[in-house]
Amino acid sequence: MSPRQNLYTEFLRRLLPLLALAYVLTATISAGLYYLGQQEEARNQRQQTLETFAHVLVKPLWDCNSLTARGIVHAMTLQPNVRWASAPDQCAQQLIQSGTSSSHASAETLSTPLRYVDEHGRSHPLGELSVAFEPVSIFTAASRSLVPQLVIFLSMLIAVLAGALWVFERTIGKPLEQLRRAMHDHEALDPVPAGWTAEITEVTQTYNAQLQTLRNQARRDMLTGLGNRLKLEEELDRAIRLTARTGSRGHVLLLDLDHFKTINDEFGHAAGDEILRTVAQRLLACVRDIDTVARLGGDEFVIIVANIPHDLHADHLIALTKRIRHSLAQPIPWKDTFLQVRASIGLAEFGLDGSTISALLERADARMYLHKTQRSQSDPA
Repeated sequence: MSPRQNLYTEFLRRLLPLLALAYVLTATISAGLYYLGQQEEARNQRQQTLETFAHVLVKPLWDCNSLTARGIVHAMTLQPNVRWASAPDQCAQQLIQSGTSSSHASAETLSTPLRYVDEHGRSHPLGELSVAFEPVSIFTAASRSLVPQLVIFLSMLIAVLAGALWVFERTIGKPLEQLRRAMHDHEALDPVPAGWTAEITEVTQTYNAQLQTLRNQARRDMLTGLGNRLKLEEELDRAIRLTARTGSRGHVLLLDLDHFKTINDEFGHAAGDEILRTVAQRLLACVRDIDTVARLGGDEFVIIVANIPHDLHADHLIALTKRIRHSLAQPIPWKDTFLQVRASIGLAEFGLDGSTISALLERADARMYLHKTQRSQSDPA
């Protein structure tokens, strides 16, 4: 599998051929149009030059002034892009010619009639003036004006490319980089920065929603709907800090269902699952909205009770444990029978029994097992 291209590399890889094609097409079209324009301009200038020299040459030819006529023809060959020139000298019965006439095929030859008009207005033909010009070269034309134009156009393309990269960076590159870092760190990108495109905003919001869903699922016990151990540790850490900040009191209650394995073995795992779900709902009904109920694992549950005033915490705990025992003592209907469960409870107080999650759970667990052992000894059934 070939390595993936960097976003900017891929953007340039796709954009540069288009810009190069646009440049080549523009250069070709500009060169063609400019060449045609130069041809037309050169043709007009050459025709004007031809007519000017023809007008000057008529008088010497009529007066049979061969020396002057030869000088004029020679002067024509000194003009830019003129290869050769010729005109008939009827008085000397010869052709006046000057310049290089070795490669007539590639030359552009223009001719104009020589006519002398006397004082009576009569026209006397004196032959024809012919001049061979260098053909208009596209390279010569380009060197005059086309190359600077193409340089300007190339500069504009570079400016367009730089602008496109800048816009790409602000509208796509930077947002995607921020989203990539957030996804790499498994963090939400919220709120979505203003000014992002609708598409990237929608993708980011979808990512945030999916991340929140995954976080909730990672902190939730799928059977009971309660928080799991990860959620418990987060809430317990938050409760410990809240109690320390407000100067109130807080407790951890660890519950373990008695004889749950016996019921599970006798009635099956489906019955055990129903007991766990029912116990979870009953525990939620016994606590305040600000308290936390979590399933630690197996048949163990944890209740976090925080932010209790000093003068009320004892009465609050007594009332809470009574509600829990009374609620759990109610039979649980299962098919054509009723199931009965009890729970052993261990308590640990924030600060007094520890200020870390592990210390509090360890202390509550020890007291819960002590309570379970005492109940087993007093009531083996």
